[in-house]
Order: sequence, then structure tokens, then C-alpha cells
Amino acid sequence: MTILSATGLDAYLDQTEAALEQQDRAGLGPELIRAGLKSAMQRQCFRADTMDSVHRLFQLWLRARDPLAGLRLLEGDGRAVVAALPLAERAQWHIRLAMWGIDAHIAQGDATALHAALDAAVTLLASLPDSPDHVSAWNYLDVKIREAGAHALERHSAQACHARIAADPAQASFHVWNDARLARRQAGSFWREGDQAQARLAARRAIDILASASAGTDQNIGHDEWIRLGYQLAEIVPDAVAGIVAQARARIPAGSGVFRLREIDVLIARLDAMGLYYQGEPEQALAHMRLGRIILAQDKDDRCNAVLLDWLMQAQRHEDGARLAFESIFHQHPYSAAHALMVTQRALDDGLAGQPYWHLALAFAGMAAASAGVLAGEDEAAYVRRYLALARAHSGAHPAADAIEALLLIKTAGDYHAALPLLEVAVRDISLAHADLVFKLWVARIHVHSAPAALAMPFVPASSGVACNDIGMHLGYALNDVLPEGVTVARADLQALRARYSEAGVARFDAFVASGEGDTGDGNAKVCSALCIGLAAHHYFYRSEPAVALALHRKGHAAAPFPEHLQGAVNCYTALGEHAALIDGAEHLWHFAADHGYSAHLPPAYIPDVVAALHKLGRSADIAIWLQRLDEWWARLDHKQRCAHQQKYMGALVSVLAYMAHTQPGDAILRLDPMLPAVSAAACPVVCGTAAHALRSAGQLARAEKLYLEALGHVVAGNAWHEAQRASILAGLEQCRRPDAQAKPWWKVW
Repeated sequence: MTILSATGLDAYLDQTEAALEQQDRAGLGPELIRAGLKSAMQRQCFRADTMDSVHRLFQLWLRARDPLAGLRLLEGDGRAVVAALPLAERAQWHIRLAMWGIDAHIAQGDATALHAALDAAVTLLASLPDSPDHVSAWNYLDVKIREAGAHALERHSAQACHARIAADPAQASFHVWNDARLARRQAGSFWREGDQAQARLAARRAIDILASASAGTDQNIGHDEWIRLGYQLAEIVPDAVAGIVAQARARIPAGSGVFRLREIDVLIARLDAMGLYYQGEPEQALAHMRLGRIILAQDKDDRCNAVLLDWLMQAQRHEDGARLAFESIFHQHPYSAAHALMVTQRALDDGLAGQPYWHLALAFAGMAAASAGVLAGEDEAAYVRRYLALARAHSGAHPAADAIEALLLIKTAGDYHAALPLLEVAVRDISLAHADLVFKLWVARIHVHSAPAALAMPFVPASSGVACNDIGMHLGYALNDVLPEGVTVARADLQALRARYSEAGVARFDAFVASGEGDTGDGNAKVCSALCIGLAAHHYFYRSEPAVALALHRKGHAAAPFPEHLQGAVNCYTALGEHAALIDGAEHLWHFAADHGYSAHLPPAYIPDVVAALHKLGRSADIAIWLQRLDEWWARLDHKQRCAHQQKYMGALVSVLAYMAHTQPGDAILRLDPMLPAVSAAACPVVCGTAAHALRSAGQLARAEKLYLEALGHVVAGNAWHEAQRASILAGLEQCRRPDAQAKPWWKVW
């Protein structure tokens, strides 16, 4: 039999994978596909000679439901390929072979063999030199060992992993946290095993270990570590939560901003709620979770709303649960919507109270892409209308039913005229005014009333700060796609409307920070910061209000430190003539970009202003620092980037040299001279004129006069910016021709 290897095997793998994909698209049954694949593969003989081909072939054996063949592949070809690799690469591939082998044992369904493979993988990881794959491998093992119910092995793995971490000198300042983490993992393992006494002992040990960090200042233990530990131990030792909360609050940094303090309140509210729930105080737990359900920027989803829904149902507060389930589904929350759909279907099956919201939840679920499976083959419009009718049978007219019907009319028929009166009623209930609903209201208004009339209609508040941000995004990037043909919205009017939503969004975030109350979408610091960026730009560029813009940049940066705020603040300081603040702000921007990265960082846009401020404050000695930074930035650019920024860089460099020429004329001219041909070629009056200023300040009047005349030749008549440069160029030219020209610098033209 021919052995498929090397390029022959690669071709076979390509063809087989393509055939499987085609069979999936054709709708063949999974069992039929697997049987055909297994039969075809068993008729071949393979020899994989690269790790890529080993992995691809292994995946095919698993898909064919022949894990034993996959294991033979790993033990044979897999180990042979690894043995032939350079020594430095072998560790990471030994780890991957072990992880793939665990997948095969799971597919095989032999618990004894799986436990042995997991144990061997722990031993392997503990013995191999460090590899980039180590962290993910330990995490993967944790999950698989836990799923396998191998509790003793789980503790052994935790101890082995901890030993590796403890031996790492880079972890010296985290050894207390790592010790506490080991005790916490042991506590969780005992708890899952059913040994509650040992679990509580290990949990108390974790708390004591973390508390010991207060005796030294070399350990990175703060409020975050205490809160994390609390979440992990709340079910095991709920009576310890109050003490953990006290430890966390005692370690909140004194300089924390107001938004960060409110975020910590939310995190602690969640922890308090968990402790109370596990102590058998459901009503108090529910009260704390009112704040805890706010979605923070650091959250990956809104699972706290799913927890709250479960607690409401357990407390038999079915009407409150129905409202929350509808809210999660209607607002399409990233985690709780799917959970709420299951709760809703179960509640209807059990005949629980809570109408009309159970039916309203299912009605909207029929239109939502994430829950389209609820239709079970039924026509979408018929399904949605059936559940709307059931909801109205319970409650009569209902704004949520109007909202869903309006969205259905737009989605299925594009009928904005019929949808508009329903939308106008629905948004009066601000809890329903999510971004999509409000955006479609504005679109419907434009369809029915024309753009100018629609934008003159009353402003519609949104349900949250996040919704305000999303509406602004929709208006800016999606509006033109849904307007009638030939209809446009005046740019100024649209900008003003977007700014109003930014203002409303910032106000919602401010209210949350002030009170600790609000919608789930009022706690995202990053969205608040982004709104402040856009709103500050509106006040700076459209309303010429740099002081207002500066206040917004400060507020936004305090919420989430985006570099756009630092850049915007520099612009504002320049416009306000605050020279010292401009220099400090630029210093902050430069270092932030260097430390954290900022893809839009463009030093030529602000360094000339910084240098001018330094000159005016008598700090010309510092100009050389900024010249060096400009050069450093330029040196880091690749060819494509240099082509894009060539003119900006040259303009900034000439400006810096013009100011340097006052105190260091020799150095300035030495740097400027080689640039003059490029300055002339640029044919830009401002660059040419600034270079002439530098020559004049350095005392080279004849050369300066010639360059001034050249700059005048580049002025385009009728161009307002060019005309403004003409005045500066003529003033400089006059200074060159005055008898006392040597005594006056270029910036003193009187």
C-alpha cells in the first residue's frame, strides 16, 4: 500500500478537509459524514513528517470518531517529528502532544485512561523547561481535570504549578498572592469533592495568607486581589465576605478617581450580594445586586443579570423576573439574553406569573439574530405577531408591544410610515429606548417628515449612556444607508444631533457616578471616556470653545486614560495660550505614547507649539529635547509612513530650528542648510517663510531675504491661509531690509 507522506499527505488533507466542508454545506447527516470519513481514512496508510500534518491528521481521526488511531498517530509520528526538531523547540511540542492526547482520551470515553493521561501531563509540565505554552497548558489542564472530577489530581496539579511559579525570581513580589491562590484552588477542589470541612480550612488559610501581606510592602496586594479572592471563596465561607470587603476597602488607593471608586462599589456590591445569598439572606442579596448588575468596562458580559434573574425566580418574584428577562432579551445583553430565553420558556411551561413580559420576551426573541432558533421553522412575522397578541391579551396596549411591532414592520416591510406612531409611543418609556429603537425612530421621522423637519422634532432620550454612544455611532456611520434615495441630512444638523446624544450620555454617566444608580449601560468608563472625546472635539472644532473641550478631556481621561484626551488637551492649551500647561501636557502625551502606544500619535502636530511656548517662557534650552524627540519619532517610521508624513515632519522640523536659531544659531543652521532644497521643492509659503525666519534670526539676512521672496512666490491669491502667511512673510522681509535688522528677532515685527 502506498504511504501518503510529505506533499502527498498535504494534498490528501487539503482535499479531505474541502470535501468535509462541502458535505456540511450540502446538509449531509453528521453520522453519515463521519462513517464515510472513517472508512476512507482506514483504507490509507499515512506518515506525517511535520507537526502541522500531525495535527491536521489527528483532527481528522477525531472527527471520524477513531480516537485510538489518533493516539497511535501521536505516539508514533508525533513523537518522531518532535525528536527531530531543534532542542529549543521540543518542549512546546511535547506539551501540545500531551494536550492533543487528552482530547483523544476524552473522545474515547475511558475515565481511567483519561485520568492517567491527565496525571502524565501534569508530570510532564512540571519537568519541562519553561515554554510560552506553559501558562495556557496549565489552564487547559485545570479545566479538563475539573471536568473529569479528578479532585486529588486537581490539588496535585495546583501544587505542581505553584512550585514552578514560586521558583521564578520574577514572581518574588507576588509570592503572597500565589500562596493564597494555591490555598484557594485547594479549597475549591475540596468543595467540589464534597469535603466542606477541608474546603473551609483551605479557604481560611487563603485569607490569612493574603492578610499577611500587610506586614510587608514588597508584595503587590491591593483591593483587586481581595475582591478576586472574595468572589472565589464566597460560596465556601460566606461569613468571611464582610471581612474580605473591609480588607478591600482599606486598600483602595487614595488618589482613585470618582469613576474608579464607583466601579469598586459595583464590584464590592456583587461580592456582598454573593455572601448574603450563600448565608441565606436572599432579599438582602437582591438589594445589593441592584448596583452589582451594572455592566463595567472590565466585564466580558453581563452575567450578573443572569444571576439576578435566577435569584428572583428562586425567591418566587416571578413578575420582577419576567421584567428582567424581557429587558435582557430586548436589549440583547451579551450573556443574560440567552439565559433569560431559557428561563422564559420554562416559566411559560410552568404557567408562572409575569405576563405580559414573558410573551413580550419571546416576541422580540423571534426577531433577534442571536435567538433565531426559537422560531423552530415558523415564519418570523407570524411568530412575533402571535406572541404580541398573547401579550396584549394580558395587558391591552403596551409600549413594549408597540416597540416590537414597529421594529417588525421596518424589518419585514420597510414600512416606516406605519412604524413611526408606534415608535413615538414606545420611546416615552425610556427603559425601552435602546440604540436601535431610537435610531430607527429618527430614520422613520426623516422618511415621513423630511430631514429638516425631522431634525427639528423633539429630542429623544436613550435608555443609558452606552445607548447614547451607540446612537451617535449609528447616526454617523449607518444613517445614509437607510435614508430614501436622494435624501441627505445637513452635516451641521447631524453633528449637532450627535453632540446632543454625547451630552446626554455623559450626563447619564455623571449621574451614575454621583448616585450609584442607573441602567446597566451607565457604568462603562471606557464608553464615557469615548463620549468625552467626541464631545470635546465638537466644542473645540465646531463651537470654538477650547475651555469647555479641555474640561471634557479631563473628565474623560479620569474615567479611562485614552491618549486622545492628552492630545486634545494639548490642542486646548495651545488655543487658550496656556504655555506652561501646554508644555506639561505635551510631556505627558509623549511619555504616554512611548509607554502604552498610540497609533495616531503625530508629534509634528504639536511639537512646534511646544517649542514656541518654551521660547516665550524663556526656556529655549529645552528646545533641543523636543528636536531630539522629533528625530526619534521620525527614525521609527518605515518607508510608507515617512512618505505619508514627509511634509508634516519637514514643517515641524523647520519650525523647531527657527526657534533654536535665537540661542543656538550655529547648530540650527547646520541642521537647516541640507534641508533648504527640499524646503524650496515643497513650494509651501509657511515652510519657506519659517525657514527664512530661521536664517534671519541667525543673522544670515541676504539668504533670508532671498527665501522670503521665494515664499511670496508660493502664496496663492484668494487662499485665506496663504494670505495670512503673506503678512508674516512681508513683515519678515521688511525686518531683513531695516538698518537695525540684526538687533531684532523674527518674531518681533514691530
